[in-house]
Amino acid sequence: MDNSSGMETGKNNSEQFVKKYVKQDERSYRFIRAFFYPVVWILFHPKAYDVENIPEDGPVVIAINHRMAPDPVFIAFAYKKRAVRYLAAKKFHDGFFGFLFRMAQTIPVDRSRHTPEVMEAADLVLENGGVIGIFPEGTRNRTKNILLPFKFGAVSLAQRTGAYIVPCVNVGKYTPFLSRVETYFGKPYKIDKDADLNVENEKLRNIIYDMYVEHGKEDERLEVLRETETM
Repeated sequence: MDNSSGMETGKNNSEQFVKKYVKQDERSYRFIRAFFYPVVWILFHPKAYDVENIPEDGPVVIAINHRMAPDPVFIAFAYKKRAVRYLAAKKFHDGFFGFLFRMAQTIPVDRSRHTPEVMEAADLVLENGGVIGIFPEGTRNRTKNILLPFKFGAVSLAQRTGAYIVPCVNVGKYTPFLSRVETYFGKPYKIDKDADLNVENEKLRNIIYDMYVEHGKEDERLEVLRETETM
């Protein structure tokens, strides 16, 4: 196969991927959110603050810390005006409970290879005035650090598409029946087309770090931090 044929095949595969996973119809998303709302409410009693910081229309990237698997659920329940589309690992999207991820209209990411079609799909969601939820840490934070190093997906998406970034934190112990998970949304802002993404990525991380320190509750990470600051 020559280079031109390979490029054409890649282009066709990318177009098929985007067509498959970028849909305007939000009915399945809204159905699954409504279906699980009572369960999540009983288990975690979620509460959200400053939801009005999310712009009512136009493209938005919600950048969230990631501690536990249900994190996307709390955002969906906090913000009900529009669907929040997530990039999800392909293994979850295609696994035993994959139908839940597909109904939630997630965009699958195959971490074993380079997947430019994923960013094309996310770009299109934003170009259509949609909302993307993304975890800049790239995976769940199982360490004792407040945040993992940030990847560039959130700031890169926002810069390319002119979307607002809304920093967000979920805080609490995530203990079913025994604790409440709280969600806080920060002030929206945009990234200039000529901005240095290294600087912007560090800025976003600092904002989310400060939000977590301000609002975090019942977290051993913060106890360690406070002890360090008082020494």
